[in-house]
Amino acid sequence: MLELLPDLRPLDVVDILVVAFLFYRVLLIIKGTRAIQVLIGLVALIGLYLMSQLLRLQTVGWLLDEFSLYLVLAVIILFQEDIRRGLARVGGPWLGRAPSDSREGLYQQVARACFRLADQGKGALIVVERAANLDELEDDATVLNASLSEELLVAIFQPTSPIHDGAVVVREGGIWVAGAFLPLTRRTDIDRSLGTRHRAAMGLTEETDSLIFCVSEERRRVSIAFKGDLHIVDTPDELRLEVQRLLQLEAEEAEESRGLTLTGTSRPVKRNGAASSGSTETIADKDGHA
Repeated sequence: MLELLPDLRPLDVVDILVVAFLFYRVLLIIKGTRAIQVLIGLVALIGLYLMSQLLRLQTVGWLLDEFSLYLVLAVIILFQEDIRRGLARVGGPWLGRAPSDSREGLYQQVARACFRLADQGKGALIVVERAANLDELEDDATVLNASLSEELLVAIFQPTSPIHDGAVVVREGGIWVAGAFLPLTRRTDIDRSLGTRHRAAMGLTEETDSLIFCVSEERRRVSIAFKGDLHIVDTPDELRLEVQRLLQLEAEEAEESRGLTLTGTSRPVKRNGAASSGSTETIADKDGHA
């Protein structure tokens, strides 16, 4: 290794740094999306291929060689939306992009709607799509493509509404679909009294970077699901503060790495009179609506 250093040119160093930066940017783009799972699978296939070459496993090597011819095309087709969003996020800092807190008005509308529904004893599940694409939720859901408003959200989750079951998905500042059904969490270490609505909120946030607002019709409480955890908020202001904290984490990450994906460990809302360290309050709900 040391004898190679005299032959190392300054351009070689630049070449290595550029490749490292490109890999880093790709990881930032796919972090928080389902594409990261595909990347892990690709790394496993590459490891298997190298092992087949090392151990001279001819049949395995031949199969992987044939499979690799179609792998790139399959990835492009299956993840075209994630690729499009990723490229848009790469160009965003150069072409100009609204600050992350520009969506604060959206969360204010959601906060007011959630607490109105909680006061009425109506359950609700509102998903805010972020970097991870949620196109699969369109199956069996009702496409609305409507402007987001507090009044419309409250109307959707009334028992007399034909689309009150399931979740509303907010995409690009508007209500995209209603009546969507979310995957349930598979965790076994959670409170058994948690209802289907909260398990669904946890399940989707375990797989994606979505932010989900959940209203319990029985306990009349509002909670936020993020990264597989539930956090209770008691007032609209407290909900907005928690969302602002998450947006601040996003802004800090963007400033450090010029990445725009929400990262960091979700922490609980600090309540008045609570210790500075805080603790996550888990909700228990017996309602069974999705």
